[in-house]
Amino acid sequence: MLWIDTKYAGLISSSLPLFKVKQNNPYMANFRCPICGDSKKSKFKARGYLFTKKNELFYKCHNCGVGSSFGKLLKHVNQSLYDQYTLERYKEGLDIGRQAKPHSKQTFKFEEPKFKKKNILDKHLQRLDKLPDTNRAVQYCVKRNIPKIRWKELYYVDNVQKLEEIHPQYKDKVLGEEDRLVIPFFSKGNLVGITCRALGNESLRYLTLRVDNDSPLIYNIDNVDNSRIVHVTEGPIDSLFLDNSIAVGNSDLKKIGSLLSKDNIVLVFDNEPRNQELVKIISNATDDNYKVVVWPSNIKHKDINEMVLNNIDVKTIINNNTFTGLRLKVNFNQWKKI
Repeated sequence: MLWIDTKYAGLISSSLPLFKVKQNNPYMANFRCPICGDSKKSKFKARGYLFTKKNELFYKCHNCGVGSSFGKLLKHVNQSLYDQYTLERYKEGLDIGRQAKPHSKQTFKFEEPKFKKKNILDKHLQRLDKLPDTNRAVQYCVKRNIPKIRWKELYYVDNVQKLEEIHPQYKDKVLGEEDRLVIPFFSKGNLVGITCRALGNESLRYLTLRVDNDSPLIYNIDNVDNSRIVHVTEGPIDSLFLDNSIAVGNSDLKKIGSLLSKDNIVLVFDNEPRNQELVKIISNATDDNYKVVVWPSNIKHKDINEMVLNNIDVKTIINNNTFTGLRLKVNFNQWKKI
């Protein structure tokens, strides 16, 4: 019976590292696996899940693959509570023995629920290409010369606090009350996060909310053609000006290389030679034999959007200034001295 299972899940929660109730209906909780100890590389990874099936809880670990009934997990964690649990189930006329055996291969399929697009994108947001010219997000995109053909990928929220529903981790957190331009990130058709761009003079220009903490936020990754050149920018707005492009933000370049053909990747970083962190990233990309755009010295604008606003032919400059190997090292060394 589900209410008994969830009751005892709460009782052992303090014994399960990183325990978090991800949703209540249907019930799901996430924590580090107490059987395998979970990830040895990161103490912040939690791959054990309690989930609801046929009015009962079951356990599945996505690290070691163990699947079992909740009762078997409870017995492994706390024998005393397990004894109370079996007695309570017996009083309710339930047979503890009919649940699944621990470590056995389960016939059920389990996937961590992904955020459904309609839950937030349709409930609280409006697609940019369907809004009137008077809308603030529309006016922002017009001012920034963002191509209209890409507006269908962007959204508008009139009160960013509404987005606390995107994931339980944001419930009751103060996100603000201003309106924002919303840029969604998808992976294999599932929403994994959003970035909300301020439309006014808010101190926090970008607000990023995650739905899936394990997935890197890579803008437009589902739509690129990996058989062609893929331009990789830092920010999603810059990527809107280039064909077959993605934006990686703070994602690790190694993750990009594992998702796309490295031979087809062209890295287009911001034009900030005095940014030492950026210089280090480009230096590492150079050592890893990536193709990288090195902006010529006559370009003074810091990113693609600024260049477009100043009538610079960005595509031609990128095509003429993409380097690799020794030529990249020479041009990069000259650029970082500017």
